[in-house]
Order: sequence, then C-alpha cells, then structure tokens
Amino acid sequence: MLNRLTAALLCATAVLAVPAAARNAADVDREALQRDTAVLAADDMEGREAGTRGHERAAGYVAGRFASLGMEPAGDGDSFFQNVTLRSYRPAEEGNVVSIEGMGELAAFEDFYVLGSPIQESGTIEAPLVFIGYGLDIPGRDDFAGVDLEGAVAVRVYGGPDDLEGEEAAHLASTIDQRLSDHGAVGMLLLRTPQLEEMFNWEQTARVVQNRRSMTWVGPDGLAYTGADNILVSAGVSPELSRELLAGHDFDYDDLAEAEATGKAEMPSFALGRTIRIDFASEFEDVSSPNVIGKLPGSDPSVADEYVILTAHLDHVGIRPTEEEGDDEIYNGALDNAVGVASMIEVARLLKQTPARRPVLVLALTAEEKGLLGSSYNAANPTVPADQVVANVNLDMPVATYDFTDVVAFGAERSTLYPQVVAAAEEYGLKLSPDPQPEQGFFTRSDQYSYVRNGVPAVYLDLGFANGGEEAQGEVYEEHYHAPSDEIDLVDFSALERFTAVNYAIARNVANMAQTPAWLPGDFFGTTYGGRIAAED
Repeated sequence: MLNRLTAALLCATAVLAVPAAARNAADVDREALQRDTAVLAADDMEGREAGTRGHERAAGYVAGRFASLGMEPAGDGDSFFQNVTLRSYRPAEEGNVVSIEGMGELAAFEDFYVLGSPIQESGTIEAPLVFIGYGLDIPGRDDFAGVDLEGAVAVRVYGGPDDLEGEEAAHLASTIDQRLSDHGAVGMLLLRTPQLEEMFNWEQTARVVQNRRSMTWVGPDGLAYTGADNILVSAGVSPELSRELLAGHDFDYDDLAEAEATGKAEMPSFALGRTIRIDFASEFEDVSSPNVIGKLPGSDPSVADEYVILTAHLDHVGIRPTEEEGDDEIYNGALDNAVGVASMIEVARLLKQTPARRPVLVLALTAEEKGLLGSSYNAANPTVPADQVVANVNLDMPVATYDFTDVVAFGAERSTLYPQVVAAAEEYGLKLSPDPQPEQGFFTRSDQYSYVRNGVPAVYLDLGFANGGEEAQGEVYEEHYHAPSDEIDLVDFSALERFTAVNYAIARNVANMAQTPAWLPGDFFGTTYGGRIAAED
C-alpha cells in the first residue's frame, strides 16, 4: 500500500482549494442531532432490525426528515424507498447428511455440519474432494495450480499467510466462495485446524451453525445473490474427521498444523482420492426491508452525472428475548448506528444550504448487520446509472463518547479522496491517524466495501485512539456493543457535533473535487475491481 505522504503527493492536483470562508466551523445543529438520535434509538423503534416493523418505522422517520430538508426522492419510482427483498435461510431439522467414502457413518453436529445456499432449498451433490489450502490466487501464490475443481468439493483451511496486508487479507477471506465457484467447485468443505480451534472450538461452532439463520438479498429477477452461483452447499468437519481425511497423504494433518504455524503457511494442493455425498435441506423465509434514498442536486452541470453517495446503516439487531422477567430486551443501537444516521442527515442539511458541484445521494441502509446486504443490493441495483457513482463516504458506529482529537479515514489513502480528507481534518484541527488496528481489516467490514467491490473509491470515517480514545472505544466495544445498554446516554453530543462537522467537510470536499475521484495507480482494490485509476504524475 502507498503511504499517506506518497498518496498526497500523487494526487495533489486533485485537491480543490477550500475557500477561507468555508474554513469557519460548519453551523451544525446540535439539537437536531440530539432529536434524531433520540428518535432512532427510542424503545418504540424496537431495535430497528431489518425486516421488522421497528425498522420500517425508523425508515419512515428518516424519509420524513429527508422530505423536510427539501431533498428529492431517489428510491423506487417516485419515493424515498428502495425496497430490498431479504431471504433468510437456515439448516432444516432433517435432511442434512454427509457421507464420505471410507469414513463410515457420520453424525450431524458431532462429525459435521451442513449449510445450504439461498439459491436452492434442498438437493444432493456427489463429487470428488480436492484440497486447495487457503484457496488463494495472488502474485507468488496459486493454490489452484495443478488441480481440477470442476464439479468437485473444495477442501480448504481457514485463514491465510501472515504476510498479507490486513485489508487485502480480509477481502480475500470474504471472497473465498466466489473464487471456488469461479474455478468450478460445486461445494466447499472446511477443515478444523489447531489455529481455528483456538479461535472457535468445534462444539461452539456446531452449536452456532445449528441455530444460525443466514441472509442474502433477492434481485429484481427473483434470483438470490450469493456471488458464488456454482456453490450449492458448504460443510465443516470436526478436528478428528479433518485428521482422518488427510491421513495417508504425503501432506497430512500434522503437516497442515505445522504449516499454518509458520508465517508463509505453504501448502500443496491435491486430490484426496475420495468422493463425498452431501444431502442438504434449508428453510427459506423472504421479507422486505427498505433502503431510504434522497438526492441533493449539484451546482455544476458539467458534473451532473457524477454522484457522490453518503451512507450510514439504519438497522440494528432488534429485540432479543431473555428468560428473566424484567430484562431489557431491546437493543436500541444508539451508537450503532443511530448517531451515524443522525450525523448523515445533518450533513445533508448543510449540503442543501450550500450545494456542492456534484449531486449527492444520501442513503440510510438496511441490513448492514445481516452482512452489508442493503448496500450490496444498492451497489448492484443503483437508482442512478452505476457508472455515474464516483465516490462513497460512509459512517458506521462512531464512538462519540469522548473528546476526540484525531480521526481515522479507512481506505482514503488508496484513492484521490485522501487530500480531501486531510484538508477536512486540518480544517477542524484534527490529526489524521493511520489505522490503529490494521489486522482487523475494517475497510472491508462496513457498507463502503459494497461500493468498493463495484470499483468505487470510498472512505469510512471513524474516531481515533488519541486523547483517551483507545480506552473509550474499548469500553464501548467490551460493555455496550450489540447489547441493550447501547443507549443514548452514552453519547457525548459535543463530540458528535464536531464529528458531524468534519464529516460534512469531507463530503463537501469530495463533491467539489476538480477531477473525478479515482483509485491511485497500482492500488489493490482499484486493480481488482476495475475502477477508475488516476493518471500518474
């Protein structure tokens, strides 16, 4: 990855000077921030889980706020809503069976688990087993070389070598099914290794899978999205069965354990010489849940076909009943992500007062908590031509509980958005800090990633670790993240006001850029997803 200084020098020509008058603090309406956060995090929103009446109610409130600001509806038809059909699916109580040649009778959730896909409710596959290690196809490493996955079940290992950059490693982990599908695999089998057992032991994993409900979206064509259309079923096997599967091969389970403990984790790929039969059965349920989309027209007709999109997810995790009478069962999600939506609405108000050059779409997204589904649907089915979306500025759970002095702009240094972020931070006397936890791969774990995968440069703004930030954020994530205690009394509205101001400055700067936003030359995501690439100086 290019460092931030190099990035700034490469794209300095893309910076539009910020007028002196604009450097005065934005007139952020703190009362509006408090009001919007209070409404969205109230008990009667019932935790805003996608597909529930609580989320519907919250979406109606946001649409009303968009209308009150004079924004144009930019959803389906002539409305503020883009309806997203969500398909949830889980293993059926009966019908999930694994038989492996030479392995005897196997017991569900003791020896194996089965996860179907959202594209077929039940069925059977019978195919050869092929070991492909981590399933990587990157410069200097091709785990698919020398093996044939066409019509096979790919046997893989969780994780990757240590030398992968954090964001790229997260990307490669999240797209493994797509790579297997592209190479012709019809199923996937995950081995349990010592490192994976340390993270999540087999008993815990089997219990979670048994009760897990996965989710995706269904497109206008009625087809469920997977990104891996050939993969009909996935399965996992116990550590004992993992060892038995590799027994007798030149590369056995002990070799696997030794390899994954090294930095490079080099592993051969080879056919296991066995066939597997997997019977799978799932339970499907479809619900509808809206994205809320408003439009702010730009002021410059020459860039009227270049949209900047602002995003924040509206959904949270809903209501989770407990057995104890009197427990708080509502997960209000004040920090996650009512404050982000409130901040975005205020940014829209400020942009409406002083329009930027480019038009701006403002999106309150559904089903982020279900796997970035609202943004994934919108990126694949935009309400403007897809090639006219040129940049994304995303907000997700800013921990506005302390007097922050720095911000982190995940992904900004990868594109010509970076100087705009630098200017915005300086405008408000804030330090722009590097990612304090690069191993977490946050750039691929929130809604901006859906647009990145469509080739759109993006930035995800968050607060930094300076001035007590590490401790403050640690406390929130340890005690209040996805918990009923994520309530409005955690929010420091002075901090949220300042965060909103710098977020507005970033959105304004990006929408006012002299040149169309672009990835920097050689950037991994720009190259991988075919986005617009900046010319080298």
